Amino acid sequence: MSYGDRTISVVTQADRYALYAWGNWFYEVGLDRLDEWLDSDVLNGARTVERDDLTMYESELRIDGSKSFYIVENDEYVLGRELGTPPRGWRVGYLNIVTDGTLDNALEVAARLEEEADLDRDDAPGSNPIAYGEVVTVWEDPHGQWDMALVRV
Repeated sequence: MSYGDRTISVVTQADRYALYAWGNWFYEVGLDRLDEWLDSDVLNGARTVERDDLTMYESELRIDGSKSFYIVENDEYVLGRELGTPPRGWRVGYLNIVTDGTLDNALEVAARLEEEADLDRDDAPGSNPIAYGEVVTVWEDPHGQWDMALVRV
């Protein structure tokens, strides 16, 4: 497409979706500050984080650290792949649960997690808790232990 003397490329692709989780339990037990989150293979997406103690209720989580949001200085959120040298006091804020990026797969993973938990589902949320992408669905644990959001990215 041309605009004046510039050519602009228009890229079209199917919508991509991401599933994020966060909550008090994750922070209270210190899983948000594990050295493993800073492994270069985790930050560049070559390796996911899977641990026996990284669970949402009874389900083990598989996390993509490169697409997870880290909290750095001044409560700024940075994607793992953009983190660089982490400042003192860093921690993981929003976990990116591994999916294949499709809506169907993200909903399938969320449904599995939802089966084990007492989560309130909101398919028309008024705000995006992550401030990234376009929020589609939010799940909230009334006890604050775990929350999730499905976003179109």
